[in-house]
Amino acid sequence: MPRVSVIVPSLDGYRNGCVPRLLESIHKQTFTDYEIHVVKGIFPQGKAINQGASQAEGEILLILDDDSALADEEVFERLVKTLEADPAIGMAGASIVLAPDASPFQQRAARQFPRFNTPVVDRITDSDLACHGCCAIPKRIFEEVGREREDLIRGLDPDLRVRLRAAGYRVVLAPNTRIYHPMPESWSKLLRIFFRNGYGSAYAQKFEPDSVYQTHESLDSSSFQPKVSFGSRVGRFPFRLIKALIEGKWLRLTAYISYAFGYAWGLLRAKRIAVK
Repeated sequence: MPRVSVIVPSLDGYRNGCVPRLLESIHKQTFTDYEIHVVKGIFPQGKAINQGASQAEGEILLILDDDSALADEEVFERLVKTLEADPAIGMAGASIVLAPDASPFQQRAARQFPRFNTPVVDRITDSDLACHGCCAIPKRIFEEVGREREDLIRGLDPDLRVRLRAAGYRVVLAPNTRIYHPMPESWSKLLRIFFRNGYGSAYAQKFEPDSVYQTHESLDSSSFQPKVSFGSRVGRFPFRLIKALIEGKWLRLTAYISYAFGYAWGLLRAKRIAVK
């Protein structure tokens, strides 16, 4: 049996050519003891990942977004070595970095949104920046913490990180491990992403409020508190707008406004999805 099971959730299995390019880069990895499960047509993402996990024969689940791109040929090897270094590690993630061919707009977005361009570490580092874009999780730990939630349309990352830490496991970034994840290419795409994120956050607040967590933008997560009250989040939002305005971060300011509109729309119109 393979040691690693790669899971790629994808609605159409193509994603404008991203999936074939991802598969090509996977086949170039120095670590070769793996199988691949491209899970097509399953929504939401948590359900797709769980289906892939059910099919997986490997002892390690390696989850990739279908629009991710591996930055070099040693990503898998470094993730596996990171898990081997400490049995208390429940998730080992790759840093998301700016692609070499990024446009000026994407470079600007990377400077204003830290989670779009995360630091590359030189040692195993506990961090909230590990995410589903590219991460490795021992299958036994994945099962132990209850797998992915299938009732969320957004927010899988913070939910899984919280449950892993609550079970006593570490969430880390692997050393010198990076992937490229496409950043918004234009104003319209940026605003759509944040409107969608706002809608998804409102959905969670409306139907699954226990799953609502904040995300961290700094590498060090030692003092980070993922759970804050709804009132605190609402009260903090205007200050974020003012800060972005004072700093002249127009992409961030307009993205926040788009998020707010998506959130309001979600509170008004979101209906609970039926998970079969």
